Amino acid sequence: MRGSLEPAPQTCGKVERFHQTLKKYLTRQKRARSLVELQAQLDNFRAYYNNERPHRALGRKTPSSVFSSKAKARPKLAPIETEGHYRVRRDRIDKAGKVTLRYHSRLLHLGVGRTHAGEQVTLLVANRDARVVSSDGEILAEFTIDPTKNYQPRKESA
Repeated sequence: MRGSLEPAPQTCGKVERFHQTLKKYLTRQKRARSLVELQAQLDNFRAYYNNERPHRALGRKTPSSVFSSKAKARPKLAPIETEGHYRVRRDRIDKAGKVTLRYHSRLLHLGVGRTHAGEQVTLLVANRDARVVSSDGEILAEFTIDPTKNYQPRKESA
């Protein structure tokens, strides 16, 4: 008897048919003595199933030839800005009042203040400018990133 969360057989017909084909293939193979041998048999089956076996429903063509011949939907490509580093990230301020930020493969520390420890914040990064914003939209700290320093000094307020 099937569990209540498991779909009824008629809703998974294609998957069940595939499993039947796979089981039939494996029973005709020499029994695998290790996971490595079993994986090799499964890899051979996948290559045969997709690249060599003609399929009736596909006009006697292989699945991979039909897949490669069809045009694929693609998103419209927006111009990518190669200059600039823009990110929005959510984080929590640690016990010491800092939040970390990975910038050009380096982990940097931004001191916000112990009064905000444990607070959920959003980091807004635009090139070398970083802002730490509270959940209610208040700017807690601003920084100009200096990639040569691990601990970033706060931006001087004007």
